[in-house]
Amino acid sequence: MWELLKKFKNHGGEHILFVGATVISAGIHFIYSIYVKAYVAPLEYGMYSTCLLLQTYMAYLQLGSLSAFNRDYPQLIGAGKLNKAKKYRNTVFSFLLSVYLCSLVLIIFGMIVIGNTKTLDKRFTYGFILSAVITVVTTIENYGNYRCRIEKGFKYPSLVTILELLSIPLGLFLVPKFGYYAVYITSIFAMLIGIVFYFKPSFSDFKPTLDFKLLRGVLVSGIPLLVNGLIWTVVNSIDKFVILGFIDAEALGIYGIAQNAFSYMVLVPSAMSQLFYVKMGKEYGASGNIGRLTNVSMKFSLVLAAITSMVALVAYFFLPVLVYKFMPRYGNGIPASQVLILGLSIYAATLINGNILTILEKNISLIISSVCMCIFNIICSIAYVIFIGAKIESVALGTATSYIFCSFIIIYQVHKYAGCKIIKLINASVIPVCISLIPGVIIYNLAYNMVVGFVLAVVLVIMFYGIFYRKQIISIIKE
Repeated sequence: MWELLKKFKNHGGEHILFVGATVISAGIHFIYSIYVKAYVAPLEYGMYSTCLLLQTYMAYLQLGSLSAFNRDYPQLIGAGKLNKAKKYRNTVFSFLLSVYLCSLVLIIFGMIVIGNTKTLDKRFTYGFILSAVITVVTTIENYGNYRCRIEKGFKYPSLVTILELLSIPLGLFLVPKFGYYAVYITSIFAMLIGIVFYFKPSFSDFKPTLDFKLLRGVLVSGIPLLVNGLIWTVVNSIDKFVILGFIDAEALGIYGIAQNAFSYMVLVPSAMSQLFYVKMGKEYGASGNIGRLTNVSMKFSLVLAAITSMVALVAYFFLPVLVYKFMPRYGNGIPASQVLILGLSIYAATLINGNILTILEKNISLIISSVCMCIFNIICSIAYVIFIGAKIESVALGTATSYIFCSFIIIYQVHKYAGCKIIKLINASVIPVCISLIPGVIIYNLAYNMVVGFVLAVVLVIMFYGIFYRKQIISIIKE
């Protein structure tokens, strides 16, 4: 027993720290978003969400270089090709700096011209400029984070994640005074804190390098990932565009509650998926064995499903309480939020399957699944709005449906390219989440006391995993 605990402490400590830091950060940002909505009206929050669409798409000016870096750099380190890894990282970061600094200057100039010559609300003009600044500092911080956790592990990036929360007190001070604009400033300050603390491990040895031959290879391998990511971005933006097109900006502001639910549901599973992604990349880089890769991924999927179930239950039960208590102006967004929570919980549990396809460089398959999801999301969202009604719940239902659809497409692709049986993939991800959440939703609608209902739902989840997945859980802990 002591030997088992020692292994867990030595090998699992930094992973617990990383996930813990992510959960703490997500929780504090969630609370901060509640604080923001207490001062920022739904209309201005809708304008903020609209301006952030620039950040969403501007992030793709990296042309897949960051995606390729996150995929290839761990494999170069795992294979011991340190000189090539050094040249690779310097070339990627030089490219990122060149592209984003130039784009920032052009966007600032363009928005000033448009703002002075067109009838455009100044809140949009300055909002778009600040969104561009957020994109630049976020990209630099992301590079520092990726390199640090690949080379040094997850302990230091976890601490930086906590330190970035120092931006929240600034936000608490600025939001009551400046409202709308303070939301942007807080995000910029958080990323600047990260950049400062990543300077020594990730930026101090940087030497400007533009090896165009290497860069060409990086972009050629990264652009398919970029295309896939861009399609995913379109998917994630469809709900916003549909709301802006069929309803209005104020409805998009109210939909901010659903966006919070989306971020909450995806953030923690995504953090764990990234953690597992690095381990999977190193495993495959060292062995080149698909069988070992898939065996490891199946265990990770079960862990992810368990975490996702608990995250979803917490969100489903307590989000309405928070909204009615602290931001009643956004109360109409609760049903849409709960629809997204259920749909995204299934998708989030299958993130590991996407990692397998990325590591195996099945980029075309990823693109095909993303295109199918994009088309399906557009059809469902618009169809639900037309047939059910022009309300945000219809848009949320279309989004949730498309995510579930995509989850099964990716499961089929992993079966095709990695040789995993479909039933095993579903059993390690989708089934645990569904059987955990269905009783939870029933209890939520029947329970007289919300806390008692939540506790009962959690007990049922624990019993479920203890009965049906006991052997797998013990095996994971031992390793």
